[in-house]
Amino acid sequence: MSKHALTRIGLPVDGAERATAEGWTFPARSPATGEVLWDVPDAGVVDAHAAAQAAWRAFHETTWTSDRALRSHVVGRFQGALAERADELALLLAAETGVPVALRAAHLDAPIAGLLAEPEQAPGVTAVVTPATSPLAVAIEEIGRVLVSGGTVVLKPAPEAASAALEIGRIALDTLPSGVLNVVSTRDVDVAIALTLDPRIDEVSFTGSAVAGERVRDAAERAGKRVRLDTGGPLTIHAADDDDLAAVVSAAAITIAANAGQGCRLPASVVVPAHRYGEALDAAVQTMRDVVVGDPAEPDTLCGPLRSQVARDRVLRYVALARSEGGEVALGGERLDRDGWWVAPTVIGGLSGQSRLVREEVLGPVLMVVAGD
Repeated sequence: MSKHALTRIGLPVDGAERATAEGWTFPARSPATGEVLWDVPDAGVVDAHAAAQAAWRAFHETTWTSDRALRSHVVGRFQGALAERADELALLLAAETGVPVALRAAHLDAPIAGLLAEPEQAPGVTAVVTPATSPLAVAIEEIGRVLVSGGTVVLKPAPEAASAALEIGRIALDTLPSGVLNVVSTRDVDVAIALTLDPRIDEVSFTGSAVAGERVRDAAERAGKRVRLDTGGPLTIHAADDDDLAAVVSAAAITIAANAGQGCRLPASVVVPAHRYGEALDAAVQTMRDVVVGDPAEPDTLCGPLRSQVARDRVLRYVALARSEGGEVALGGERLDRDGWWVAPTVIGGLSGQSRLVREEVLGPVLMVVAGD
């Protein structure tokens, strides 16, 4: 880890690692075992305002925005430092959020490689609020988008993924000018709202749940901010009668099993011709049965734990809902008998296209096979 990551109790703000104003922390827990890993700084509104002030100062009172050559050089240096530490970041992500290291290409390597992509946007001071699903991919992509354009960032990660985001901020202490990238970790949603309302913030970028996203968007728009909102949503695959049905269903099953189905716009449902429904259900069960479930730090693992106990219980409630709607749990559907927050890879049939499981994001390793009309 970076030379600043000695205690994990400071916020990377304005070029230094700073204790929170109130001295509060919260525990980071391993989703694979449920055990406490370490304490994470729990910022309050005062800390959020300090980070906004640092980002505002870097944007308005330095040459960051006007000096394109400087930005290209130091963002490239930041990109190189992230790449050098990618192995450690992948293990940290696995430990803290359960994202398997086998999936690091999409969750870490590709976003780092694309960090210098040229955006088409007006620069500004941006509050970036990121989710617990695909946390580093979203954070790195949004940081790159803002920094390359000449903007500055206050990053507010989801609590379940705070340590990895803080480590990115600590790497920035070694590579970027003061105030250009600031990280504020907290359990309090009101801190995110405080950022959206802060007059020094020009833009709010939010990725996460639709409910929280609506609250952030309403607050930001009332305050006259630019808003970038990504609340994801489920994806339904429609298989044609002449498709290779086993291939279509198997690909969807592998995708939804990866990282325990925790991601946006995943193919959680496959609608198939009614006369081929049994064939499709069998293919889904066979593929899901072969999925490697285990320690996210092991290179063969595809499906790790859910990111939190709340996330696990939410998935199990959806499975119970499927049963109440007349669905057939063809495989899985239960928590695994091990420490941590695990759900077995699951295949559900017998639902209609109007089922809530088809229309909503389950965010778990659950594939629905639906017979078409």
